[in-house]
Amino acid sequence: TRLEAFDSPRSGGIIAINLRDGDELISAQLVDEGADLLLVSAKGMSARFKADDETLRPMGRDTSGVIGMKFRDGDHLLAMDTVREGAFVVTVTDGGYAKRTPVDDWSTKGRGILGVRAMKLVEERGSLVGALVALEDDELYAIASDGVVIRTRVADIRATGRDTMGVSLMNVGDDNAIVAVARGEAGDDEDDLDDELEVDAETGDTTTPTDAGADSGEAPSVTVEEPEADGPPATGDQE
Repeated sequence: TRLEAFDSPRSGGIIAINLRDGDELISAQLVDEGADLLLVSAKGMSARFKADDETLRPMGRDTSGVIGMKFRDGDHLLAMDTVREGAFVVTVTDGGYAKRTPVDDWSTKGRGILGVRAMKLVEERGSLVGALVALEDDELYAIASDGVVIRTRVADIRATGRDTMGVSLMNVGDDNAIVAVARGEAGDDEDDLDDELEVDAETGDTTTPTDAGADSGEAPSVTVEEPEADGPPATGDQE
């Protein structure tokens, strides 16, 4: 939808998309005609296509859109992101495994296809919980169900091909799981990367586990603000 269609003074907002029964909004991105979009499904399939007028024609706000990607039974869309030159597709499972793959491993094709595999999923390593496009200098936040957050450099995640399982990102144990991932731009406090953080359920702030020792004379750690976070195997590549 053209951006000027959203030029409205209404304080209550305006309709951006007409959702059908059983459907939900996964992502919204600002793009131009030169952009490519990457869609990733919950079962690890993916499709890349152009966001130009020929492939993805402009439509009004109060419309349901066109098919971006098809799915096998039991699958659904997990994430959408815009492709950036020199970037990587980072995929993470709820079992604590992750990998990054050069975005150039995805060729641009038409929309409405089953796509190709973005990550090889096995039961022991969990289901796909996040997929995003990031640069090597970016940071990745992983948030677990027990409130622990880790932050790591994208460059520290091993680069592998599309049809691979990835490596360990976070030790979540048997009773917890990663529930969300988010990308952050590289900050100035790079020495603090890879620290584990704990989320305060009341304030929403995150602190390092060593904060508990501040009252005993140890040097207090710095409280950082929790980033906002956004939110099983296929049988091969198929278009």
